[in-house]
Amino acid sequence: KNLNFSFITNKLIFLFFFHTLIHSSDARTLVPMPRVTGSRQSLNVFLPVPEHVYAILPKQETLTFKLTPVFFNIGINEKATLAETLGLTREQHRSNWDNFVRLKQYYSRYRKLQLSTPDTPSKHEPHPPASQALANILAFMEDQLRSNVMKNVKILHLAEDACRLMSGLRFTSCKSAKDRTGMSVTLEQCRVLVQEFHLPAKSVPLVLSTMRSDGTRMDNVFKNIDKRKYAFNVPQLISLPAMYRPPTGSYAKGET
Repeated sequence: KNLNFSFITNKLIFLFFFHTLIHSSDARTLVPMPRVTGSRQSLNVFLPVPEHVYAILPKQETLTFKLTPVFFNIGINEKATLAETLGLTREQHRSNWDNFVRLKQYYSRYRKLQLSTPDTPSKHEPHPPASQALANILAFMEDQLRSNVMKNVKILHLAEDACRLMSGLRFTSCKSAKDRTGMSVTLEQCRVLVQEFHLPAKSVPLVLSTMRSDGTRMDNVFKNIDKRKYAFNVPQLISLPAMYRPPTGSYAKGET
């Protein structure tokens, strides 16, 4: 279902044209609201932009652009284990490969722009240029896709890194958007701390456990089910890759 939904969503987003409009500070509408026109075959979304932001855009009345959506999916729960065992992951692999091709095509256009490296804490430290780093990431991602390894979460990590280096907008979500999502988001946060803030590798387990037990992901769980417990039972817990398992005491069997 997730793959079908992503396929339809990606197709629809390709039909969107986004247009920027100046939102004057003295406008009667305090909260700028987008305006949508057109049909299902060609939607136009007009985005009000504050004057100070519009000033840094190219000198023209309206800036029109389109989005390039990509979607990567790696199942990590007990259902994914069964699917992998029965050889029923062909659709997932094909979807990931198709989206990788689209991401690579986007990168070929992106690198021609010769944009500056995103501002990060380690920006001025010795490291390969962003273009080279992106090329390495995409090459490694291709290798991982071809290897067809079970529950290869490295593909998700590489997609995160590539999107971040190109200043893209990205979302992470499982079916309920709280349990496996919480594990994934906190792991990514730790990876960023290691890459950009020099968090020692030996400190990762403690930081990861703390963010999962006491961080905003647990707050998200509470807002959803009024309990501060991730919804995992023992079979589900065992099926998760080690780095995606919640700390002891932070989970219980429950509805998602």
